[in-house]
Amino acid sequence: MIGCVVLGAGFGRRFGADKRTQSLGAQTVAEATLQRYCQAFASVRLVIREADDAKLITGAHHQRSNLQILRAPLAHLGMGHSLSAGFMDLEWRWGFVALLDMPYVQSTTLQGLIAHAQASRSKLIQPRLHNTQSAHLERLQGHPIGIHQDLFAHVRASTGDQGARRLLQQYAAEIDYFDCEDAGVIQDIDRPADLRDPGPT
Repeated sequence: MIGCVVLGAGFGRRFGADKRTQSLGAQTVAEATLQRYCQAFASVRLVIREADDAKLITGAHHQRSNLQILRAPLAHLGMGHSLSAGFMDLEWRWGFVALLDMPYVQSTTLQGLIAHAQASRSKLIQPRLHNTQSAHLERLQGHPIGIHQDLFAHVRASTGDQGARRLLQQYAAEIDYFDCEDAGVIQDIDRPADLRDPGPT
């Protein structure tokens, strides 16, 4: 199976409020992101903080049959702990890692990444923005990042605030890039000015 772990246990201190529940079009940030991923992937795990109200964050998606809620009691120590919690007892062939504050990834991009994983022989897959307008951007590689089951043990050992960055550095030569023209793979919601209607799903 090819599934997705959505990390949503961060604290978003630069935003100044809980950005997960901020309005984004007709939904909240969290709802918009979950809708994209739950429609694309057969199985989705959402990692939240231990004290979070899961229904408040997931909204209308709380009862989705392909959505599992996990809690990361050590989330306050960094994203690595959330990542580790999300991959515990995971038996997928590929696990994609997404961020709950990145609702602008297009559905066609997610479908393309899943198809790419089905044919890939690498251990890591990462979307890469590739178009004529991207030369001025600081980074082109984004999320969601695909991790093959051969690396799940490494992911479960994650700590601190590294997230998947350490794996990307360690296995840089083995990254299978998925080139796309979807700026949503690098756009997160960092400040209130980043909120806009995510468009059709």
